[in-house]
Amino acid sequence: MEYKNSFLPLAWPYALVVAALLFAIFSWLQRPRRVAEAFRRQGIDGPPPSSILSGNLSEMHARAEEAAGGRDFEKEGFDDYCKRIFPYFDKWRKAYGETYLYWLRRRPALYVSDPELIREIGRCVSLDMGKPTYLQKGQEPLFGRGVLKANGADWHRQRKLIAPEFYMSKVKGMVELMVDAAQPLLRSWEDKVAAAPGGVAEIHVDDDIRSFSFDVISMACFGGDYTRGQEIFRRLRALSGLMSETSVIFTIPSLRHLPTEKNRRIWRLTHEIRSLILQLAAERRRTTASPSSSSSPAPASDFLGSIIENSEGQPRADDFVVDNCKNIYFAGHETSAVTATWCLMLLAAHPEWQRRARAEVLDICSAMTGGGGGAAAPDFEAVARMRTVHAVVLEALRLFPPSSFVVREVFRDMKLGSRLRAPKGTYLFVPVSTMHHDAAIWGPTARRFDPGRFRDGVAKACKHPQAFMPFGLGARTCLGQNLALVEVKALVALVLSRFEVALSPGYSHAPAFRFIIEPEFGLRLLVRRLGHDGH
Repeated sequence: MEYKNSFLPLAWPYALVVAALLFAIFSWLQRPRRVAEAFRRQGIDGPPPSSILSGNLSEMHARAEEAAGGRDFEKEGFDDYCKRIFPYFDKWRKAYGETYLYWLRRRPALYVSDPELIREIGRCVSLDMGKPTYLQKGQEPLFGRGVLKANGADWHRQRKLIAPEFYMSKVKGMVELMVDAAQPLLRSWEDKVAAAPGGVAEIHVDDDIRSFSFDVISMACFGGDYTRGQEIFRRLRALSGLMSETSVIFTIPSLRHLPTEKNRRIWRLTHEIRSLILQLAAERRRTTASPSSSSSPAPASDFLGSIIENSEGQPRADDFVVDNCKNIYFAGHETSAVTATWCLMLLAAHPEWQRRARAEVLDICSAMTGGGGGAAAPDFEAVARMRTVHAVVLEALRLFPPSSFVVREVFRDMKLGSRLRAPKGTYLFVPVSTMHHDAAIWGPTARRFDPGRFRDGVAKACKHPQAFMPFGLGARTCLGQNLALVEVKALVALVLSRFEVALSPGYSHAPAFRFIIEPEFGLRLLVRRLGHDGH
């Protein structure tokens, strides 16, 4: 008996450790129930998680697979693309209301489509709310820790340095560059129309529009080195294509570290992009340090030069340059290209609005020549006066916003307004397209293409202006929105001044999610050259 009792003092520490471990496991297992109960007391319910580990992901994935596939173009209007791409959200919204709780693995996620709550999220300037960590990690090869994905003080510092590069005062000087970048597209279309029977050519326009946007952002970012910039951005496009094959939500995080064939391609492209950017940056630094000893011209005033200058004193100078060159690609290229594509699709489908927009473009550009005949290429002032074209672009952004959701994570327990208390780690999902199609906000014509709704601005176009958020929400609104708006308006004006477009019978309307929303099967247009009188 004495022998056995002598071990009791040694057993107590182990028993306490086991008890603590069991309590931790129990608390971990019970957290979803506690969080769900806390939201339920606030009037927020939602679908029960189907699995302790995966939450609602299995149902989400199954319903997404069922809904995949194309859909015919509908003349009477355009549905919220979220209904087809993310059908589970539409189902749960009908069952649980405008704001509901669901689970992404072990994380609570709030679907928020209440306009007043969206206003509170937009007003929040706390650094304790930011981009979700799962997006930071899952999309790291594309964005690194640049301004689009950074959080807290790191995001605030980067935005302060980079935002001025996208101010309208800078974009104003880029319209001539945009006009020059559009010339290959215009000449290519003219040649195809001239060679087509009957003077009408069927053109798959996506690559042409993307090349135009490539040239604009390459020239703006890399100046005289834009051809090398194009090589960088082509690799970024390939990297984006690889990573968009599977939604980051459904990807098991640890799998990105395995040496699969796809991962090896991602790693190789990431390494090549980094090497090319740093090589170009090193050349710029050498030229700046000793301009007299170099035969190369002094660096132009472009985004790369500004990023290199702002990288001085940064804790990760090389990462700052590489990551923000990548971020500028997405802020200044992807949104512009896809928005221009949707604009031309909508104008092709609505010839009356195409005629109105063309009449405005020809009137303004003809006035630039002093009435001497013909139409000059638009400058910034001309683009700024094109109110109908501006309304067309806004309506395209309403019907087909490039980003499907505004997503935030709260990094501490937070109270939003007087209505919502969200515990640390909660994701907030605001469905952009759903808000843009809500008849309670936009009226009974919400599904129709009607640029006239924006004739008096966004504030008069809908019941809740905060529900219009094609470039995001609040303090983290997309840096590239000024560039995107001016670039799309300039391209649309140039196309309308020379061509008449109609939808090809081969066009299949199927918005697809590839980081941003773009036509799954591309855009085919029937293109006819206009006469000198614009007819």
